[in-house]
Amino acid sequence: MAVRSADQRQPTPWPRFGSGGLEAPYVRRLVDFMNARLYMADHRALLLLKCMISSDLPGHLQDQASEAILAFRYSMLEAGSDSMTLWTENHQVTAAAAEYLAGQLFPGRIFSNDGRSGARHQRAAQAQLMIWLSDRFRFGFSEWLSSTCLAYDLAALALLIDHAADEALVERAKMVMDIGLLDLALHSFNRRFAPSMGRAHAEQVMHPEAAEIAPIWHSAFGQSPELEIDKLTSLFVAREKYQVPEAIFELATAQPVRRVLSSQGLDVDEVRDELRRHPFHPRSQSLDLIRFWWGQQAITTPETIVDSARAMRVFELQDSRILAPMRRYLKMPNPMLISTLRTLNPITSGKALNRANVQTISTSNYLLSSVQRYQPGGFGDQQHVWHASLRGNIEVFGNHPGSTQLHQENRPPTPSHWVGNGINPDLAQHHNVLLAQYDLRGRKGRFEGPRQELVHIHFPFVLFDQTRLGANWVAGRRGRGYIGILGTHRFELISETELVQRGQRTGYAVLVGDEEEYTSFAFFLEQLKQYRLRLSGDHLTLTSPLGRFDLTWGKDFKVNGHVIDCQYPRYEAPGVQVPRNPDEIEVIGSGHALRLEWGAGIRESTEMLRDSRVYDDID
Repeated sequence: MAVRSADQRQPTPWPRFGSGGLEAPYVRRLVDFMNARLYMADHRALLLLKCMISSDLPGHLQDQASEAILAFRYSMLEAGSDSMTLWTENHQVTAAAAEYLAGQLFPGRIFSNDGRSGARHQRAAQAQLMIWLSDRFRFGFSEWLSSTCLAYDLAALALLIDHAADEALVERAKMVMDIGLLDLALHSFNRRFAPSMGRAHAEQVMHPEAAEIAPIWHSAFGQSPELEIDKLTSLFVAREKYQVPEAIFELATAQPVRRVLSSQGLDVDEVRDELRRHPFHPRSQSLDLIRFWWGQQAITTPETIVDSARAMRVFELQDSRILAPMRRYLKMPNPMLISTLRTLNPITSGKALNRANVQTISTSNYLLSSVQRYQPGGFGDQQHVWHASLRGNIEVFGNHPGSTQLHQENRPPTPSHWVGNGINPDLAQHHNVLLAQYDLRGRKGRFEGPRQELVHIHFPFVLFDQTRLGANWVAGRRGRGYIGILGTHRFELISETELVQRGQRTGYAVLVGDEEEYTSFAFFLEQLKQYRLRLSGDHLTLTSPLGRFDLTWGKDFKVNGHVIDCQYPRYEAPGVQVPRNPDEIEVIGSGHALRLEWGAGIRESTEMLRDSRVYDDID
């Protein structure tokens, strides 16, 4: 059965030339950006292809656009030194989608960067797209729940669905679009998307209402936003063929009491075996491993360094400005690379995106989301390990501010003041309680900047209706939602948005609640003051009127003496129960169901014949 959408609004149409801001200067900016091969030039390629296909460009502009498309570099395997990072997970799909559509548009023309015909580019891109799509269906997104990267993924898929000629490719793209929107639906709060993320930017976690994903959320589940053709997400907003399945729409637009456990991506040391036994695209060649590893940014890890160095030599990537820090090691024999890497302990190892076990709990008044036990003591890069939201655009999160000696020309360096972690905490969540402990004593790494012996919390006091601050605790209320944080060390109020806790070994606990649970903010404060938090060696203990929580660094997380399993299935949530590495995914909404079966290429929506409520209160 064809997938129908509960949202019958027409998406905003893509403008014709001469309207909606689509004028000659806009097209020329896209052409110039592509010709310069700047960071995110692959995004401009997608926008330019949309203009060429849908906007009836004048002849002279069509010619300029064609020249840019035919001269572009679409893959890290093609020759060229520039600022494009075509190997990361989101750029793999944006670049391959551009290459596929470019080849489809010019099948008989020769692409000047590598001398291959458009037809050959199209075939190569199709093969890579099918693998990328299959991996996302099976393993999820390595750049887990990123409000930026997910937005780019969905925009590229929307353009493929609208214009790709291959029906099998289009159908698989729709299925991965469904999964991306399912993640968006399950981890949203109050029409905002700010859960734990694999890659985050400071402004987007502080102001998720203005994040890259925001127009996609509103276009899929809310009111269609204004079309901003300078943004890649306009390709989703102006989509022509994809409709949001009703089951996903129902999950997104309800705000029940919901607990979501989900697993995304693979650990770096899992990749070799998982790709070898992949049921649809088994592979074991070094290049196939490199594509996956580099997609998760695992370039300089002990498991990948030998293959990474070999790939740089074979594909002549020594001149890449982005990979410049690795040049000095390429002349080393392979046996020395791993030992040298371990000795140097480079901060770049923190870029690797390992498997993420994410828990998100939400009600109509709050959200708390975190990634469990994620690489404690290791370097972080852009990973956003925990986040709490209340109504009124209140965003609360904490990290260890990091610094790096590496400076990138394409974006601000990370980790930084509010992005990533200089050193990752050991962190675990159980329903509405989160524990985190930090150990900043680890060995300094190559390229690491000065290490600060403090952690801090973004807490926007001015946005709350009420706040209270003690020596080692803080609490706030917005509407009917509450948040409290207890520290093992004294909190220093640095500004109206920042609290600092100093020390090499520190910890804190986060508690969220609302009137349904605590009846009033006064009662919430009374309960919070009965909590006791203690850090002894590597053991963090929280005792409360409701029970005891124990987090031992790198070992067990216990609640009332019971070990909590922090390894999650792919989905365990109201309406979605899916094991890791699935071949089939079923989504059940309040009135409709969606079934996705990858091997058979089945994507079907059905209307349930009986009232099936999937939103049960949390135990």
